[in-house]
Amino acid sequence: MNLLAVVNQIIDQPGESEEDVPRLLGLPGALVGVDLRKILDDLDVHRKKMESELGRTVHEAAALLDLLSQEGSNNDIDDFCVLRKDAMQDLMHAAVYDKLTGLFSRNIMETRLREEYRRASRYDLPLSILFVDVDDFKAINDNFGHTEGDRVLSFLGRTILERLREVDIALRYGGEEFIIILPHTDGETALDLANELRDGIFKAQERAGLALPVTISIGVGTMTKEMSSESDLIDAADKAVYLAKERKNLVWPGLNGEPADDCKLEMP
Repeated sequence: MNLLAVVNQIIDQPGESEEDVPRLLGLPGALVGVDLRKILDDLDVHRKKMESELGRTVHEAAALLDLLSQEGSNNDIDDFCVLRKDAMQDLMHAAVYDKLTGLFSRNIMETRLREEYRRASRYDLPLSILFVDVDDFKAINDNFGHTEGDRVLSFLGRTILERLREVDIALRYGGEEFIIILPHTDGETALDLANELRDGIFKAQERAGLALPVTISIGVGTMTKEMSSESDLIDAADKAVYLAKERKNLVWPGLNGEPADDCKLEMP
């Protein structure tokens, strides 16, 4: 799903047909809190007046700009233009970022991961991802409430951002799951980064004021010649994190969910 589709999805008004929703320059009045019907009536009168004077068709946007330039122009229209800019900025931010964690949202994951996968394939570059899952998150919500659960997710988002390299791309995958795309990173380096992240999150809790200690499990997926798409990379990391969660508070040491020796499964 591209960004435009995401924005359109956000501004669509459920239960109303396209004809029932008054719009000005593509944005519905319900989104910005302005009654567009009177504005549209005034704009239509002004556009027809311009067309009569000019002898040609006048676009809605041109009529709006001309109307705004008139002295004593409709204040509602002025308000709409300011609100439209702010609303679109909010929409773009909501489409790209997860509000709770500050990480990128899942909306852009497909596009970003596909871009990195194709670049790695074309130039024979390493590419890895981390699949991060919070251990026993349901128990946190059940025992301490969803507010505490939100505090945990917000803390994790901040901590992940603090420990990312400039090239890394961290996203909230859904619920208590996160994906971190690691361009130009081989599997062994990704394992090291995963262990640093797990340790860093554990240590950062000392000053976070959470209700109880939080641990994470991480699976590492790394690109191989046998993979045919970015979906294979996600599946490989998902397989690894599933094995890690069976023990909890662990980075699964086998890349792509490969078996690991018992000695490597000892947690520090």
